Amino acid sequence: LDQDDDDDPDTELYLTQPFACGTAFAISVLDSLMSTTYFNDSALTLIRTLVTGGATPELELILAEGAGLRGGYSTPETLNNRDRCRISQLALQDQPFEGITTGSSYGQMFSIALKRHGQLCIGLYRLHDQAAVDSNKRYVITNPPAELRLLLSDYVYVLEQFDPGLEYEPRKNFL
Repeated sequence: LDQDDDDDPDTELYLTQPFACGTAFAISVLDSLMSTTYFNDSALTLIRTLVTGGATPELELILAEGAGLRGGYSTPETLNNRDRCRISQLALQDQPFEGITTGSSYGQMFSIALKRHGQLCIGLYRLHDQAAVDSNKRYVITNPPAELRLLLSDYVYVLEQFDPGLEYEPRKNFL
């Protein structure tokens, strides 16, 4: 239970603050996961991959021993695997958004990120209470309207090139 939750107890789960902030967890999901892993050993590996991003017990043991990871040789096949996009969360003060300040519109930021860096903005991660200094509660605004005013504390969800070392060349990517 969240002691700071100020929602009405009779409110539907999907309309509550913890649900909007991504901190709600339904017991039925846990029950379903437990029964699935009991009957299917491979499901646990899939769930672990979804939660940890692919770290295996063997990898965790190697990293715990201090071995670390080293990069391998790049081949055309491995380079092609990196030619995809990923979702990133960037602070409004970060490099792609230079020139965007508090009060700028989401539409302005969207255009700058797309034209200059090839990043497709898909949403904002905004503080729930701007006035409270110690508040860390945030919520997601997916596909905000173009006229929405940005705040300095906002984070931006973007789709960007998987390999950040690749330069974005606007003319090359258009048909």
